Amino acid sequence: MFYSYGDNLAFELKDDKETRLGDLYSKNKSSIEFVSYSNKIKPEIEKIYKEIGVTHHVRMKSSLKFCVVATGEYDGYVAEPRACEWDIAAGHAILIHAGGTITDFNKNPILYGKKDFKNPSLILKSKRISNG
Repeated sequence: MFYSYGDNLAFELKDDKETRLGDLYSKNKSSIEFVSYSNKIKPEIEKIYKEIGVTHHVRMKSSLKFCVVATGEYDGYVAEPRACEWDIAAGHAILIHAGGTITDFNKNPILYGKKDFKNPSLILKSKRISNG
């Protein structure tokens, strides 16, 4: 189970052991690994991967992507506009509270309360990539 309640207060509870997410990432990791929604990477996402230096990606479904980026297991995630605000709000909080970042493709912050509730494009980065 993942949860957070403020800056630097994001945790994973597993087997009755609580681990602070910001403490999990490793600066010694040599490759940059992202999770993706699909095995087929679109050209606009491939361009972002090249800018960031992504060396490997793994397909993963669901909002769990936010949590594996928050833990540092993966370094990031890039997505086109397709989900709604309620699909990402909890994962957004966990990622930010673990020291990661989330922006759109133009590096604008992700805001809530839009009329249609649709999310823009997303770029999630782990603490290691955000602060690297």
